[in-house]
Amino acid sequence: MFNNLSGVELFYLVCGVVGGGLFLLRSIMIFAGLGGDDAAGDMHDGSIGDETTADFKMVSVHGITAFLLMFGLVGFLMMRGGKGAAASALASLVAGGVTMAVIAKIFSASRKLASDGTIHPADAVGCTGSVYLEIRPGSIGKVQVEVKGALKVFDARARDPKAKIATGERVKVAEAADMLIVDPA
Repeated sequence: MFNNLSGVELFYLVCGVVGGGLFLLRSIMIFAGLGGDDAAGDMHDGSIGDETTADFKMVSVHGITAFLLMFGLVGFLMMRGGKGAAASALASLVAGGVTMAVIAKIFSASRKLASDGTIHPADAVGCTGSVYLEIRPGSIGKVQVEVKGALKVFDARARDPKAKIATGERVKVAEAADMLIVDPA
């Protein structure tokens, strides 16, 4: 079967098969959640706000396997089509590089879609809400406050330690520490 292949054709075929197999395995790992996350590992150095270098970093395990896949396939098909070694090498390098860049952009875009979603008590400062569980003088109660489009319940106490705020009363969040500090609205 491989007897009528030249050494260059065999090289391209091996690159394509190895790259394709690893690319497929890596993709399955990513979709199955088995730690194959290029976006979190290979492409991101862990620093927050480092958008410019992370967006254009193409060297990742997934990028390299995609490069090998396209490099091998295009090179093999060009050689089998009667094109010369130089044309095949140039086309395969371009195809591999473009594929690597596309994979990097896909992972960069997917990383930007991720969101922490955590709402911190400090996010509620300035918002209004209502008392969910009565706040007694010098004691802690609970308030419902809409923060970032979500209704959240927080522990709260009145800024005035002698104040009593009944259930259902409107309050405004004045500050946030280990809990919200509220004033009647």
